Amino acid sequence: MTSSAPILFLTAFLLGYLPGIAAGRSGQSVLGQQLAVYYTEQVRLSTWKELFMSQMAATFLQLLFVLLCGFSAFGVIVLFLFFAGKGLFLGFCAVNVLALQGARALGVYWGSTCLPDLFFLFASIWMATNATAVSLGLFQSAFCGGAPRGRLAGSTRKLLFCFGVALSLSVVFRAVCSGIVVFFFRLLGL
Repeated sequence: MTSSAPILFLTAFLLGYLPGIAAGRSGQSVLGQQLAVYYTEQVRLSTWKELFMSQMAATFLQLLFVLLCGFSAFGVIVLFLFFAGKGLFLGFCAVNVLALQGARALGVYWGSTCLPDLFFLFASIWMATNATAVSLGLFQSAFCGGAPRGRLAGSTRKLLFCFGVALSLSVVFRAVCSGIVVFFFRLLGL
């Protein structure tokens, strides 16, 4: 199961993304309008600290959620729903930005949010793959008479290591991406 976990989670993301596009296609949703304004807001995109802190807070919470899912016997199901929901949200936001503010705003949204989130998506799928190993070990321990000796402890150490690496890389990547976004935002005079 753990070898097919990345494909499962990426599929869940895509299965969520397409309905998200369909759900927000009209651009008439009040929530969609508020999200479109938030993600293209000039104040949020013009200062490095504001952009970095908001993106890093979301990144930390999502990585923590993936970590905690690993410590649940039913974590694989929750992770599948998490990635589907993430796809649904990003698709919904993108189509609302396009519907309400046009192609230029969609370019700003993609450059400031979606492209950096692609790195984070792959990092969280990598971490979720390790969380799957722990979750399945806990499931075996709880419902199937126990996981093989030593596997659960090794999987747990690997998951915690992955959390540390993913969080460290996310801090660096978010810092660099925030700087690039603010630079281009000012350069283009948006």
